[in-house]
Amino acid sequence: MQFHIEELILWPVNRENGIHTLSFEPGKVNIIYGRSRTGKSSIISIIDYCLGASRCAIPVGKIRDSVSWFGLRVNISGKSFVVARRTPGSRQTSNEFYLAPYEEELPEVPEYTHNDTRFKERFNNLVRLTNLSLEEGDKVKQHDGRPSYRDLAAFNFLPQHIVANPNTLFFKADTYDHKERLKKVMPFAFGIIDGTYLMKEREHAQLLRELDRLLKQQEARKSVMSSWESQVERLWSLAVELGMVEATGVDGTDARVAALKLLAERYAKGELESTLKAPDYGFTNERYKQLQDEEEAAQTTVDDLRRQIRGFERLSERAQKFSDAVEIERNRVVNLDWLKSSLSKQGTCVVCGNATDSHHTVISHLATEMERISELSDALFESPIVDKEIEAAKTALVDAQRKLHSARSARVGLQRTDSATRDSLSKVYVLLGRIQALLMGIEAVRGRDEFTKEIERVSGLLDEVAKYLTGVNKEAREKTVDNKLAALIGKYADEFKLEKRGNVGLDKQELTLSFSAGENSKKEYLWEVGSGENWMGYHIATFLAIHEFLSDRERSNSPVFNFLVIDQPSQVYFPSAATGANQLDTDAEHLVELRRTRDQDFVATRRIFEVLEMGLRATDYKCQIIVLDHADDTIWGELPDTVKAANWKAPDAGLIPHWWL
Repeated sequence: MQFHIEELILWPVNRENGIHTLSFEPGKVNIIYGRSRTGKSSIISIIDYCLGASRCAIPVGKIRDSVSWFGLRVNISGKSFVVARRTPGSRQTSNEFYLAPYEEELPEVPEYTHNDTRFKERFNNLVRLTNLSLEEGDKVKQHDGRPSYRDLAAFNFLPQHIVANPNTLFFKADTYDHKERLKKVMPFAFGIIDGTYLMKEREHAQLLRELDRLLKQQEARKSVMSSWESQVERLWSLAVELGMVEATGVDGTDARVAALKLLAERYAKGELESTLKAPDYGFTNERYKQLQDEEEAAQTTVDDLRRQIRGFERLSERAQKFSDAVEIERNRVVNLDWLKSSLSKQGTCVVCGNATDSHHTVISHLATEMERISELSDALFESPIVDKEIEAAKTALVDAQRKLHSARSARVGLQRTDSATRDSLSKVYVLLGRIQALLMGIEAVRGRDEFTKEIERVSGLLDEVAKYLTGVNKEAREKTVDNKLAALIGKYADEFKLEKRGNVGLDKQELTLSFSAGENSKKEYLWEVGSGENWMGYHIATFLAIHEFLSDRERSNSPVFNFLVIDQPSQVYFPSAATGANQLDTDAEHLVELRRTRDQDFVATRRIFEVLEMGLRATDYKCQIIVLDHADDTIWGELPDTVKAANWKAPDAGLIPHWWL
């Protein structure tokens, strides 16, 4: 998304003071350098606050007390806008925003134009982010709301506590909520999917639910009509009995359905009377006797199976009781091994007291007998396995009960119909109505009704959507993106001469970098690659890689803003003391002296800015980089694409101008 910051704007609480601005150039590395406690690190918080952060991280004290409105002049796709937000003062945050096109002059004091909801909605529309939630229906959870440009701020800021953090790669991803949201929106950020894909995913899910509903209804209707074959047989018998159809020459269910359908058509044409024949009550009687025989046979089978199941179950139960009893008796037997080991080779007769070994023979016989009994008990110890037999018998019982029910229903149906009406003509018309109802049901079951056409229509739409999703091939696109990002990260890591632990890649689930020597090798993560220099280098390498990747023409519609703010990357070489003092805050003469003893650190610090310029050129200057640091122009001053945005090394310099105080 073409978005760069033209100015940072501070409106003073005291109206007599003038508006204070900081200007930034697009397509450049803009550097604000100076002493500690001058407000450098607050710039990230101010930009984030003006762009709709849910909480204000601007430090309390002089900055909040001196400023009434914080603002930005931003350029979005070639058009300038003024964005401002009232200072929270003593509150947690402010809900008052100002958003308007820039008309050559800044407003003396911004006026409240948007609340936070309307402001974010306006920005989401500017970056053309879909308003669909990431999940839909009952699946929507806390982190599944619509994607927002706020989620993508993770790609724009590297604050001081993140730039060399081994455990956190992205801004605000050190909290669970932001981490989960970022994982959800990454496919949008990298162009793997777009709003159209999300809509198609939704449509696919909705069509699946609709098809599932229709199929369930169809199954329910089939279940209701599961006995339609027996109904055909029953109505056919009655039709023969009343002389409405011929009894002979029509065999099989399909043939009888066709005959009944023809009968219904003749009735509709008024031709029924001419087709009626002499009633044939004998046919029905024979059918009734046949159904009685079938019912009795089915009842006998059911009774036999129930007795068989009870027998198997009793066998299993008694075997278990026997096994339990055997185990109890075995536990009561004296341990013969202990008895044999306790006896000496020359024992003493318990009667005469003379030496004898006779009892060893007794013990041996006892041991042999115990072993035989033990083998027998082992054979009977486990219960016989009859589970399969019980299951088979129960399955057969269900089938037999179904046949019994069918035969009984058919017999009762004939009996009920026979007593329903007194005269044959009334029976004819009642039967015709039942035949018509049955034929309609059969049409539905066989798939020739409007209900089935609706299933076919939904299935066709589902196939079209599935074809689109397959054509997009999200998995293949994601793999392509991963490979491109990995190559770019590796390129910048090489420029930094960072420690490499195999192939580097962005792990979108862990939201960190991973290193692997091969497909089957163990993954190592950023926190396992030691030294602050490596952590800082890989952070910058990742962000430069992302912005280079998104600067490609085919990703020109990416919703990610193409600016990057980095706070104190040089801290890994020149850390600040607990008091905030930094060795780079000294004057030029002392820096020359410091360079003599720390030349390697100066070279490494300069290398940071050289790689930043390299990344800038790789985006064809579409990206804007802002660096907040202690390193002054004696370190980076000769770099062609690096410019000074502000110098706050003087005692009275800083974000809040001295004339305001």
